[in-house]
Amino acid sequence: MPRHHVDVDPGLVGEKAFTHPATRRWWRWLLEEYEPAYSVALVTPCSSVKPYTRSPTSRKIRGGLRRLGLWDEKEDKPRGLVWLYFSDLLILVPYERAEEYPPCCYEVPPDLVLGSPELAERVSTLLAEAVKRLVDRGLEKAILFLPRKHKRLWSMAREKATRWPRERMVGYTLFSTRELLEAIYSDVRVP
Repeated sequence: MPRHHVDVDPGLVGEKAFTHPATRRWWRWLLEEYEPAYSVALVTPCSSVKPYTRSPTSRKIRGGLRRLGLWDEKEDKPRGLVWLYFSDLLILVPYERAEEYPPCCYEVPPDLVLGSPELAERVSTLLAEAVKRLVDRGLEKAILFLPRKHKRLWSMAREKATRWPRERMVGYTLFSTRELLEAIYSDVRVP
């Protein structure tokens, strides 16, 4: 059941969200302006809880990053890696922008995207282009913590991409982030 801490924009619900001006502006920003601050990205799924930062999984990961010394308390964001949420609508959302509009205020479940060949094609094509551009801007590795449905879209994008970072896939579970934190510990150095 979706839980929003900020009101949902009715224009950002369901299939019509893909044509919303805020969505198009986000895609343009992601493809043309966003530059990762680090060469390693942690990629986690979006959430029915909006903003994503308030989801139970995000809270567990954030706590783990703190214990590993990979959290900038002053800036309230990760350090040493970029945390990206894989969104079925917005494609990739950096942790530090997850509480902004539109990431805070939409509702597009993965089943909607995977149930429509056109939407799945659109999302995977945008993801392939976004990741290629992030690689061009310095992304070298992605640590993936994705459930099955998001993995399907990620794999579709990887097949289309002309450039792709090295990947480390970690088994996704709602109950524990231990394996994920072990992967991060071995792959990321405290800056």
